[in-house]
Amino acid sequence: MIRESALDELARRLPDGEGFLAAVAGPFRRAIRVHPRRGRPSGWGGLTAIPWNPDGRFHAPDIDPGGRLDYHTGTAYPQDAASQLPAVLLAPVPGETIVDVCAAPGSKSTQIGLALGDRGLLICADASPPRRRVLVENLARQGVACALVTPMPVVTLAERHPACADGVLVDAPCSGHEPRSSRQVARMAQRQVALLALAARLARPGGRVVYSTCTPYAEEDEGVVAAFLASHEGWAIERMALDGCDPAFEDAGGWRLWPQRQGTEPFFACLLRAPGDSPATPIAGQAPATDATLSRWLPGSPLRCWRRGNAVLSGTDEVAACALPADARGLLLGHGGHHQHGGHQHDEPGGDERFGLEPWAAQALIERGAPALEVAHAQALELWSGRAVAGLEAGVLLRTDAGAPLAQAGSQGRLALPSRMFRDGLI
Repeated sequence: MIRESALDELARRLPDGEGFLAAVAGPFRRAIRVHPRRGRPSGWGGLTAIPWNPDGRFHAPDIDPGGRLDYHTGTAYPQDAASQLPAVLLAPVPGETIVDVCAAPGSKSTQIGLALGDRGLLICADASPPRRRVLVENLARQGVACALVTPMPVVTLAERHPACADGVLVDAPCSGHEPRSSRQVARMAQRQVALLALAARLARPGGRVVYSTCTPYAEEDEGVVAAFLASHEGWAIERMALDGCDPAFEDAGGWRLWPQRQGTEPFFACLLRAPGDSPATPIAGQAPATDATLSRWLPGSPLRCWRRGNAVLSGTDEVAACALPADARGLLLGHGGHHQHGGHQHDEPGGDERFGLEPWAAQALIERGAPALEVAHAQALELWSGRAVAGLEAGVLLRTDAGAPLAQAGSQGRLALPSRMFRDGLI
């Protein structure tokens, strides 16, 4: 069939092409990414390390992550093992500015944000408002304090703020692993070359760009990288050792993952380095006034805390001062807490307006070392089901004996969670 010609052509190029055609329809090995600060996973049976990501684990195919307490505490994040590769290649370090140009739904953004920690800036761009809402939620669930989700189109970002980033991730829209005609693949590759060229403008001299797709078609992978390099003098592929991955076709410098070999969806990723060497150009505005709310739980924290209306936010200095428009930035700690006294406003516990700590903010505080009461796993399951545990004082933060953050205790020995978050039957 014409629609299958590109897939069949690819299979003929592979020494194990018949195995590829049999495996490409899935299912693929299921995987999670373990949060580096939220304890050890429990209730998953045997977990197998993902070779290319120290924080990645394969798990049994019959496990539903949503049925594990670890998912709800943010300890384990369901993410295909292949999609964990780009952030590993990008290798962000605290203090850098990173741009994710196709950020939603947020698997790679959260992975980058956790690598940056509490220093630096992660700019997350996506054209779709509904997808950005999912992105905002996933960043909050993982407790990322350095991220800014912007509605600014990437083309506008590149025009107004070139060379603003130390690293850029381009996980490009692609043909996936469905059968496609050669013409369809070629049209997609044209769009990908344009997107990569646009994203490259965001990288500072000496900065890096990771280009990746979840398609096996060489025209959208090695072909896009070759076309980009042909029109961008001085840019080069940067090679690095990476366990468990196959080299790109023709040993072109990128990496591939295959369903018949690694058990993942087909994937391609390549690390590119810009010519020159100079610092990134900050996108800095005026930093907001500091609020004291965060110091209740984390005295001496490197994070800044500030107010926007009735909301109390916390994040890195860079995310607080970034001048980009934002759907969300940093961590939403909660709302309220204004206390009027003598005509002046004070932000302190027990004020005239009670402060309400957001559940995911509570988890973020606990993982960063806020004092928390430890409860047994069995008690944690009871609490997450909405039932009460005797002896819990309202307002105290809670964590499991495995190190997973739960939430703040509410009234009558229950967790202070909205009803939509309670789950019965977790493991």
